[in-house]
Amino acid sequence: MSPEMLPELPRDLPRLVLAERVLDKIVQGALRYPEPETGEAMVGLIVPQSGRLEPDVYVLETISPGPDAVREWGRFEQGDDWQGDVFHWWHVNWEAFRELRRPSYGKALAAKWDVPLAHVGDWHKQPGDMIAPSSGDARTARGMIEDRETPVELVVAPIVTMYPLGEVSTDEAGGEEVNAQGMPPLGPQSIVRRCEEEGWLVRIDFWYMSRRAPRFVAVAPVVWPDDRLPALPPLAWHLAHPRRFEQEYGLLHEAGYTVDVVRWDADGRPPYEICFAVFKEGASQVVLLVTGMDYPNTMPAVRVAPLVQVEGDQDMFEALYAASQPLLTTQLPDWPWDSRRTLIELVWHVEKTAPALKVDGAS
Repeated sequence: MSPEMLPELPRDLPRLVLAERVLDKIVQGALRYPEPETGEAMVGLIVPQSGRLEPDVYVLETISPGPDAVREWGRFEQGDDWQGDVFHWWHVNWEAFRELRRPSYGKALAAKWDVPLAHVGDWHKQPGDMIAPSSGDARTARGMIEDRETPVELVVAPIVTMYPLGEVSTDEAGGEEVNAQGMPPLGPQSIVRRCEEEGWLVRIDFWYMSRRAPRFVAVAPVVWPDDRLPALPPLAWHLAHPRRFEQEYGLLHEAGYTVDVVRWDADGRPPYEICFAVFKEGASQVVLLVTGMDYPNTMPAVRVAPLVQVEGDQDMFEALYAASQPLLTTQLPDWPWDSRRTLIELVWHVEKTAPALKVDGAS
């Protein structure tokens, strides 16, 4: 990962590095929607460099749009807030990892990654031979950079175009370069992937805008193997499987429970756990369900807490967790857990065995 591995570029151009998984996700995302426009947000690291006007930008992951995305010919809208929730999950876990690793950095090269995770732009598939961002794309990017409330430092904007393989031929020398009828000439900013099985040629052109470069300029990307770049934690189950989350939450809510869902560090190391505090009016205790990354494959940890009072700005879940105790092995359900089981079944089990549970401070 030494700086020498990056291309020598003028100091007013960024050096752009993509993980191989990012390039694969861009290609696969485009192939899923060959006719309408589509795209994804991109997440990565912005690393300032001494002596260069523009930073090095490392693109680590993409975030697909939510289920409400609008994909039409000539129109694409990202959809609901799901992308923001995914970015927030990655961001807080990345910060936890940074804090955990920082004491061991010393002069290690890994210290170069001790920068915040950032939204670095969006890739976007355009119709026909539109290999550069449109004037509307430029206005949007400039508005993001100039926004006083939530400004961004820079925008990377890969533009994807697609060509049927029936219109594509290799050069006369039989080399790797491919050309499609009507395709604009390839440049240093271009990457081409030939997808035989799907029948498409996917072209990606990379563009860049920043506070110092207020117009889109072409940038030549470098693709690194995944293992040469930091990996982000997997998505928590409630983001990876939102329908399952809605089902679980709905069952509890419809049964009359008050439910609080929080992100919590239950085991002292990232990634965080997703925890449910479940309470029914008239009960003397609160049931805490701690779900891990692989829920529902693994049964949540179950704890019970007495009703507590919080003072000032103390966090309610923090107070409940501090006062809680885990179920003993003998108090756990005697039925086997599998992915078809639900959280409400665990809550019912606690209610049935409540007289046998002794919690400090409970009445």
